[in-house]
Amino acid sequence: MLDLLTIALEAHSDELNHHRRYEVSVGRDLLGDWVVTVRYGRVGGPLRELRLGSPDAEEAQAIVHDRLRRRLSAPRRIGCSYRMVGFSTEAELKGSNWVPGSVLAEMLA
Repeated sequence: MLDLLTIALEAHSDELNHHRRYEVSVGRDLLGDWVVTVRYGRVGGPLRELRLGSPDAEEAQAIVHDRLRRRLSAPRRIGCSYRMVGFSTEAELKGSNWVPGSVLAEMLA
């Protein structure tokens, strides 16, 4: 699968010894279905991986929106915020459709 969109987030807190990485990638499989891949874990360690598929682009977008919105509650859950450390997209995929502006603004702050 070729990743058409990849968003990388990290959360760091030396006081709490939290150093987390969270990646969301979107691509298409050989049958044309959308695949959302979520990778997460400690920075520098092996990342766990979860793949979610959908034949519908809107459903795949909803999955991405849900996963990114969940990261916004990190200060309450783990004590530190996620920040965007990487964002790449292919020309055929409009990034603004996949990442809500409010989430993007919060992650870049």
